[in-house]
Amino acid sequence: MTGSGEIGGRSSAADAVFAQYERAESAQYYKIVSGDGSAHVHYGVYNAPDVPTAVAADETIHTLRRLGEAAGAVIGPGVRVLDIGAGTGGPAHLLATSTGASVTCLNLCEKQNAINRAVIERDGLGDLVDVVHGSFDDLPAEWTGTFDVVWSQDAICHAADKGQVFTEAGRVLKPGGYFMITDIMAGPCSEPASLESFKARLRVSELLTEAQYESGLVVGGIDTLRTRDLTGQLVPNYRRMLRRCTTERARMPACSDEYLETVKGQLRTEIEALREGEAQVWIFLVGRKRGAATNGGATDVNKPAGVGDTNGTGATNGVGA
Repeated sequence: MTGSGEIGGRSSAADAVFAQYERAESAQYYKIVSGDGSAHVHYGVYNAPDVPTAVAADETIHTLRRLGEAAGAVIGPGVRVLDIGAGTGGPAHLLATSTGASVTCLNLCEKQNAINRAVIERDGLGDLVDVVHGSFDDLPAEWTGTFDVVWSQDAICHAADKGQVFTEAGRVLKPGGYFMITDIMAGPCSEPASLESFKARLRVSELLTEAQYESGLVVGGIDTLRTRDLTGQLVPNYRRMLRRCTTERARMPACSDEYLETVKGQLRTEIEALREGEAQVWIFLVGRKRGAATNGGATDVNKPAGVGDTNGTGATNGVGA
């Protein structure tokens, strides 16, 4: 991973990612608390208070997919998807099994990659899902113009140079390909002190607003078509995670009491900060690479959004509720 602050040949941004996801304690925490034993490590969409954790995680994927489809994207057999910052592969597995698309998981953490590969083998997904170790700001040269969709969930926020990630995403997309992400971003009216405090808690050096994402994507050749603000889902996520730290304690023998108490304190801080309307927002965004669409072997893959679509220029869209 590129960026300033190289430490022993690895960037400080990469070190923060490893500290958050590669330790035995954190790996078990994310598996049990965030994914309920599944391969999900991302936020969920809770349409009701009693929705199971793993089901809410699935709903995030369905919501982003529907937002993309409303903008003209098609994910199905013959479509090639690249999931950057794929974690343990939950979104890739669901996209592959529910649509028949081929998904390449690009991820920096080898422990997560090993978990992903084990699930792929267990579930017989080897024909549709593969795993590549690497960083999303330095994608393989041979991937240029290869993918119909670049997908990412709550991962780009960790990048030290998001502009480089946008450039790389644009490079590997086919003309007319779609960029579909969820991410934690800076609120549009964040106070500088609050933003710096949140960045420190998130262990990131750079946090951009939605408008800055959109302008950065333009430089990478990607125009934003639709966005959706689901910040209101963050408090339900944090409350669920806080509760599960206690109710699922017996399933987390690798986690020390000290580690879990620290996590619970951080979750309480985020809940209080969101009540005050502080720094963070959770945005779903769909963009499209400029250029004539190519078929890629799938019917209508990468078709443009309809002419006259009033939600086609980045306006908040209600599709996928």
